[in-house]
Amino acid sequence: MGESSGRISVGISSVRMILLFASYIIGISRGYAEDTTFTGADDGLGPKGVTSRVESKSRDNTDHFVLDSAEYSGVKLSVRQLEETSGPGRGTDSLTLLLNGLVYTPSPIGKRHILLAGTSVVAIFEETKFAWRNLVNLPGLMILNVDGSVIVPGFIDVHLHITGGGGEAGPASRTPEAGLSQLINAGLTTVVGILGTDCVSRSLENLRVKVAGLKDEGLTAYMWSGCYRVPSPTLTGSLMRDMMLIEEVVGAGEIAISDHRGSWPSVDDLLKLVSDARVGGMLSGKAGLMHCHIGQGPTMLDPLWELINISKGAIPITQFLPTHVSSRGPALKEAAVKWVQEGGRADLTSDQQDESATFETLIDWGKLPDFPLDRLSISSDGFGSLPRYDSSGKLLEYGIASPQSNLKMIQRLVHEAKWPLERALQLSTINPATFLSLSRKGRLEDGVDGDLLVLDGKLLELQYVFAKGRMMKSPTWTKKGMFER
Repeated sequence: MGESSGRISVGISSVRMILLFASYIIGISRGYAEDTTFTGADDGLGPKGVTSRVESKSRDNTDHFVLDSAEYSGVKLSVRQLEETSGPGRGTDSLTLLLNGLVYTPSPIGKRHILLAGTSVVAIFEETKFAWRNLVNLPGLMILNVDGSVIVPGFIDVHLHITGGGGEAGPASRTPEAGLSQLINAGLTTVVGILGTDCVSRSLENLRVKVAGLKDEGLTAYMWSGCYRVPSPTLTGSLMRDMMLIEEVVGAGEIAISDHRGSWPSVDDLLKLVSDARVGGMLSGKAGLMHCHIGQGPTMLDPLWELINISKGAIPITQFLPTHVSSRGPALKEAAVKWVQEGGRADLTSDQQDESATFETLIDWGKLPDFPLDRLSISSDGFGSLPRYDSSGKLLEYGIASPQSNLKMIQRLVHEAKWPLERALQLSTINPATFLSLSRKGRLEDGVDGDLLVLDGKLLELQYVFAKGRMMKSPTWTKKGMFER
């Protein structure tokens, strides 16, 4: 490692340098070298100002934008520099330091600095353990002071119609697909795409390519294989092949149960499907869940219980992830309580504007003694249709679901229900990550993916979004997809 004028001159695009540096910083954050000054740091730096200018370029000839000047109490950095480098040219060679945020992992750990290198979180450390000013000479380092704000893991949504949904009111009622900026403005850094009622004009091929596009644009994206009906479509001829051969396929879904729009599959059909999901998950190293849309039919969760009973427990209750269980009336909510208390997991659809069913459900369930909230997740059903039917199945009205409902649900739980933030956060971070066996998602710690949100410390409004180490949103800018305006 060479030095010039007391500054590190090695190009940041060197993967080896990043890994060595990350290991060094992680050691410091754990207290191994608390009094060490980083090689190349300017000993004359004081709290009033720091300067750093680096003229190196990355392999793709992209300039490294760096901090020009700063004050300890309020770092001055043109956010535009971060925005300009959040395109294709700023990928695995990025370094970003977030200062003074109140960090929730999702558990609260107090005020910390977070260093992002490449696509990962490489260190979360206290100022008393290691002064951030010792890092300012790192080439290409971006510094962002978020004092007074909250830093939380990026949100995960396991149920999104990213290619659009709907169609129950005829061809004109097909909903539009997701735009990148719409997902970012919802705080979503990991999404799982899904088909619904329509698996004729909507296809898994289209869904797979949409997933690939979102990944190219900077998000983490997965998909469920299948749709409402059974037998369900697949990409390769079978669910097990889909799961083993296609990285993004995480399981079967969304399979309609107890819904007039489903195909009312037999027990044998469902048993084969969940068995394929389970074995496909074992062979591919994935969770292998069967994600079930629960409708308003009187059978509710009974078909799933029947599968568990017929298999005599060989198919565990955690192999299923039923959704919509909080917004289909009191009988289904009661059935869902039993399901969760017996060891099952459940996904709740976040309330849209002027709705309160899931909010009230969470308040009620949160008051139950020893109720396991860690077995619940929330999802938006974003870009899906919002049909409302009468008791005879006649369509009464129609709308489209917003992906921002998860963020609004967490805000409401904290502000209105007075939940601790960490209690609400788990529903959209660590819990769904655990359900899907995503070990690098849903938490903030050394070595996980650099997915995080910066929220206003009072209102919890979204300020910044980072996905895989790249800034996707600031207070004045949101990254857009290729054809978004």
